[in-house]
Amino acid sequence: MHSEGLLEKYREVGLLGKCETFKQLLQTIDACVKVDVRVLLEGQSGTGKERIARAIHNLSPRRNNQFVAIDCGAIPGDLLESELFGHVKGAFTGAVRQRKGLLQEADGGTMFLDEVANLSLSFQAKFLRFLQENEIRPVGSNNTVPVQVRIISASSQQLDELVIKNAFRQDLYYRLNVYPIHVPSLSERRVDIAMLARHFLRRFSDRQEKQLQNIDAPMIEFFKNRPWPGNIREMENLIERLVTLVDTETNTLPFNILPQEYKQEWQKLQKTVIPTEIKLSLEEKLAKYEKHLIHEALMAANWNQSQAARYLAISEQTMRYKMKRLHIGNPQLNSQQHTGIS
Repeated sequence: MHSEGLLEKYREVGLLGKCETFKQLLQTIDACVKVDVRVLLEGQSGTGKERIARAIHNLSPRRNNQFVAIDCGAIPGDLLESELFGHVKGAFTGAVRQRKGLLQEADGGTMFLDEVANLSLSFQAKFLRFLQENEIRPVGSNNTVPVQVRIISASSQQLDELVIKNAFRQDLYYRLNVYPIHVPSLSERRVDIAMLARHFLRRFSDRQEKQLQNIDAPMIEFFKNRPWPGNIREMENLIERLVTLVDTETNTLPFNILPQEYKQEWQKLQKTVIPTEIKLSLEEKLAKYEKHLIHEALMAANWNQSQAARYLAISEQTMRYKMKRLHIGNPQLNSQQHTGIS
């Protein structure tokens, strides 16, 4: 599938971006969607690993069955076995009735284990047995229950390093790490920052019944240069906070709405940030130069696309595609439309 089709396909399931790193991520994801293989997502916290897991499920043959997510660090170790495997009545104090575990709930579908590194070593052995046998034994029961579920796990820690430290079972690591996917941080996707920021702006503007449509240039520049240790989740939360601060009539998110701590952060960044032209990625520089060449050719051809295409030795279809991709419009035409001239 060509890159534009791939971007559109995954945009529909909530994955947005356009940079080369993001396209490579989508190609890696797309290769495993239809194949019932265990996936291990590794990347910093807040990079969207659960959203990727949901996208894999929603595009897979298992899409009509349950997607069940669990944060392995949010449930105490002594309760996790019951949570995943279920229990029978009387299995322990408080077990007043039989309860089906989450793995059984996800039977036929997908189970997403977030922060799998937090599994205790004792439970890792029990979970390994489930992966080997495709069956579970509810707590307090002598009977096993067959379960067919796809496992997608995620970790913000390097599991191979934990294996070396004997903090994670090597045999379980190999069972989970059948198809590894590196999820890039926001700093690896700086080309996508403006797109993501505007996406969150529209979402929260609609949700809060505001009129926001744009973000002013200094705010975008601040977003592009922030380190974003919390990645996409941090950006999403900040923009929701900023949208809350503006009035219902404002249509552009202004820089001066930033809370004081972020303004101080921006002042420090400005002392260290390198000039915009230097910090552009190769992809951004090439796009900028390509846009300049096409614009020059169009001006020389008096905005005749066929003639400009001949100047550049490309087809007219390619010319139209590049003009659309690079947002090149005829200023004369735009001026006529604005003034009502036909």
